[in-house]
Amino acid sequence: MKLKTTARLLSVSLMALLLTQSACTQSAAWKGKLVHGFSGSVNVFDFATKTDKAVFKDGSQPYVAKDGDIFFLSEAFPKRNVLIRKSTPTFSQFKDVLDMSSDNPEYKDALANYSVINGTGISAILSRMQDPKVSPDGKYVSVTIFGYRDQAFKNNCVAVFDRASQKLVAKFDNKYYGNWTPDGRLVMSGSHKTESTDGSPIHSKEPGIFITDNSLGNVKRIDPELDDPAPYHATVSPDGKRVAFIMNNHVWAMNIDGSNLKQLTDVDRDNVETYPAWSPDGKFVACWAYKTFERSYYTAIAIVSSNTAKPIALSDKAAVWPKDTRGYRVSGGNGQFSWR
Repeated sequence: MKLKTTARLLSVSLMALLLTQSACTQSAAWKGKLVHGFSGSVNVFDFATKTDKAVFKDGSQPYVAKDGDIFFLSEAFPKRNVLIRKSTPTFSQFKDVLDMSSDNPEYKDALANYSVINGTGISAILSRMQDPKVSPDGKYVSVTIFGYRDQAFKNNCVAVFDRASQKLVAKFDNKYYGNWTPDGRLVMSGSHKTESTDGSPIHSKEPGIFITDNSLGNVKRIDPELDDPAPYHATVSPDGKRVAFIMNNHVWAMNIDGSNLKQLTDVDRDNVETYPAWSPDGKFVACWAYKTFERSYYTAIAIVSSNTAKPIALSDKAAVWPKDTRGYRVSGGNGQFSWR
């Protein structure tokens, strides 16, 4: 009996050791930097130094382009949510990229007809943008626009603008969260038939994940008829072969042709995951997780393998949380972020 008990204890200890070693190996494989929003600023978490530093203020939803420039949504008054800006990789210079205001020729006439006090020329910009993304060749910027009646964009849509001219070149009504493939196609999400992550209801009748061709036309659905709950926040792997997305509040992945559907994260009490982001090598997927941590609610970035054998529950003790030198999680943010 003693021998059996000892053997069982040794087996449990060995399993715990193997799990610890596996967790350490996984954490060691996390390379590069996470560029994310945090309370009105843009932060950079460095895996090598385990530091999380604010690099500039009045920005959210950062996207790191191929050349290292950071595109982000302005949080500064009076153009909060209607101005996209960019920062150089060293955060030393900033430039306006796309301005949804009367200065933009795409919006000027429409906004002039919809003023706070008719005839004053003071325009009410009630539409808003989010999720700025830049095409791999740097030519286009795509945004999700939440439209408003009687304004330039009446419907929610993914809109694509030419960066040089700021002219609208493509618009996809009732689509959301546009992301670029490495070869210049655009992947978008339809409605997810529930409240969006910012509390705004999305009522499109067409759920699913969609992709254009290289000319930004010929839109086709690529998911295996995932209708209810429906997928959203779709993003493409660095090699262009897989798509990660959110469905039923958790992270899933599939091949870009809709095959090999796999759930990556699982429920732990009340967590809700949003905005998946691929690691540069495509081996991991990070996401924001909103849940109860240590008796209080907040968000934190979690990282799981993109090829996990079974879904990983994002529990407090799971080896999924990148932490700084003080042992604090990368937390307090929301919206899209980049892993570069």
